[in-house]
Amino acid sequence: MFAKRINGILHGRPLKLSFVGPSNTARLNIQQRRTIKLTPPQLKAVKGWGTIFNIITGAYIGGLIICFGSLYFLYQDANDRQHIPFELSFRNQITAVKAINKDDVLKSPRYAVKHYRRLLIELAKEEDPNLSFDEGTEERNYNVPLLDSSLLLYHKSKSFSNFYIDIVLRYAKALLAKGRLEDSMSILRRIIDDEELFYKLGDTEKLSQGSRLLSNACSDPKEKVHYLERAISMIQKTLSSIRIDQNFVIQDGSRITDELLACLDRLAFTFAKVGSENRKQKEEYLTKALNIYLSNLKTLVGIQRLAENGKHPDVTHPMFNCSQENLIVHIAESKAHISEIMWAKGYKKNAVAWSEDVLSECYNDAESSSKISAIVVNVLRNLSAMYGQLKDLRNKARCDKMLDGTAFVDYEETAWYDRTVNRFSKIIFNRGPLGVVEKSLLERIGRPKRIPEIEEFEDEDEE
Repeated sequence: MFAKRINGILHGRPLKLSFVGPSNTARLNIQQRRTIKLTPPQLKAVKGWGTIFNIITGAYIGGLIICFGSLYFLYQDANDRQHIPFELSFRNQITAVKAINKDDVLKSPRYAVKHYRRLLIELAKEEDPNLSFDEGTEERNYNVPLLDSSLLLYHKSKSFSNFYIDIVLRYAKALLAKGRLEDSMSILRRIIDDEELFYKLGDTEKLSQGSRLLSNACSDPKEKVHYLERAISMIQKTLSSIRIDQNFVIQDGSRITDELLACLDRLAFTFAKVGSENRKQKEEYLTKALNIYLSNLKTLVGIQRLAENGKHPDVTHPMFNCSQENLIVHIAESKAHISEIMWAKGYKKNAVAWSEDVLSECYNDAESSSKISAIVVNVLRNLSAMYGQLKDLRNKARCDKMLDGTAFVDYEETAWYDRTVNRFSKIIFNRGPLGVVEKSLLERIGRPKRIPEIEEFEDEDEE
């Protein structure tokens, strides 16, 4: 039979194969096993290395936790200071965090300029991929392209639009710190002069600050007054509880905000300065300034009396800092300005009385507050000059002696959280997220080292 099959293969016939089932033959099971046999010393060594591997794994995971935790800490802090919408790309979110952190936490707006600038350029390019913007090589172009107002109002979310306006205002302020006055004013004008943007988008207080900043930067007195009046008008239209008449006098029952009071003070100061330089309209402008300061003083004294009577003025004025120190500072500033205007109008005895009133109320608190200290020093200098012109040498000598004995306080007490964020930020920007652990370990085995300031390890313009 076997010979027949071979003969069929040789002659081209197909070969038929039949498989034998398990019942006809024995099953052959072949299993190959590999075993590693370790001697007791080798087993002990492996266990020792396992401990090392566990330590390395724990250190690696701990390092990752510290890295992500530190970076999230910076992001969350920046987001609390300035809301960052999720509409931004991840890269732009990182840029925004760097800018806000260096601006607010490290108090280095000059080092935040490059990040604000990069963020605004990238957002403009995302909306218009064909945008042609010369970033400059030797001389940087800081007058960056801005998104159109119609795009922000009708095609972007409110969260993104408000964030964008706030970033533009931050950029303009940072440019001033860098010494780019013209670029800063150009950026501010493009926002504040736009009716729709100024009245419909952005934070009311921040927009008013931008308008007040632009007023300070302008050299023309008319422009100064224009932008201050524009800021006050915008605040009044936005907050219906604020009532001010056409002469910018606060009406009875009106609420106030910190920014509104700052704008009114600045407007009165501008009127007083214009009056001192313009003889023809001197009386008119000095009277305008005096009325505003008296109105502000009346409102502030009313708030102070509420606090003294055990009531809560922060309920009726939620957007104003009703702390005792803030009220003392603003009241003293108003009285000091009233004294100066009284002197300029010729009411010299009244001017001296107003300044003496400030001195009696604030002199004992001068050493506890930098703001009160600055006011007391300024009032003492004014009083010395006034008594000198009045030929009252005894009181002049008294003021000079008090001035010599007044220690000018120039410090700001920062909270522990702000100190912690500042410390972490400088370490992370300098040594990376693991620098926090590195510094702690090095200080355990060596002497503590000072944390370098951002100016010592980072270039101002290098991105």
